[in-house]
Amino acid sequence: MPAPPPAAPSRFDAVLLDLDGTLVDSLADLRTALNETLAREGLPPVGAAAMRAMVGDGAVALLRRALRASGGDPGRAPALLPAFLAVYEPLAAAGTPLFPGAAAAVRDLRTAGYALAIVTNKPARATGLILDAVGLAPLIDTVVGGDTLPERKPDPAPLREALRRLGVAPGRAVMVGDMHHDIAAARAAGTAAILARYGYGRLEDAEDADAVLDDIGGLRAMIGALPAGRAPVS
Repeated sequence: MPAPPPAAPSRFDAVLLDLDGTLVDSLADLRTALNETLAREGLPPVGAAAMRAMVGDGAVALLRRALRASGGDPGRAPALLPAFLAVYEPLAAAGTPLFPGAAAAVRDLRTAGYALAIVTNKPARATGLILDAVGLAPLIDTVVGGDTLPERKPDPAPLREALRRLGVAPGRAVMVGDMHHDIAAARAAGTAAILARYGYGRLEDAEDADAVLDDIGGLRAMIGALPAGRAPVS
């Protein structure tokens, strides 16, 4: 784990970052692994446009949606997860790029003194492989993946676990993600919320965000201008 950073020069101490659609563009590799898994089931592939609407809620949910769209049995999703991950994990480590400016933005946050966590619905092993491959692992204090806890975003439990590990109160943290479940989890946990509009979400996902980010290069400045985190939703 990186050495504890100095105190952040803002009203916030920590930034919780989603991965897919926020820091990395993983759609092509996810689709390759997904379609190989579907082919083994004798099912047709998922197109690029349809794929974009399926991601965000974890691998089992992705498989379930793809099976339903391809005429398969969505109930097969848990059983197909190991085969899907066996195809996907090598791709995730080698072929998923950072969004332009993402590495510099994360380094900028680290230099500014923020504690950093990845909070994603992607399985933790695949997350770690990607962070290593893109060079961000040394900058991240902790990772909460989609299989770290029984709950996933939009449940606030993954955010609360990240904050527990960092020793940061919810009102002193910002969640940054590209999907509705990132914003919903932030609201429930009591953190501030920034929607990465360049990612895989929808325009309406911005409705309950504190701010909307169109270029990740502006993340540090946006965090500096945010009000404190909201009270948790009961």
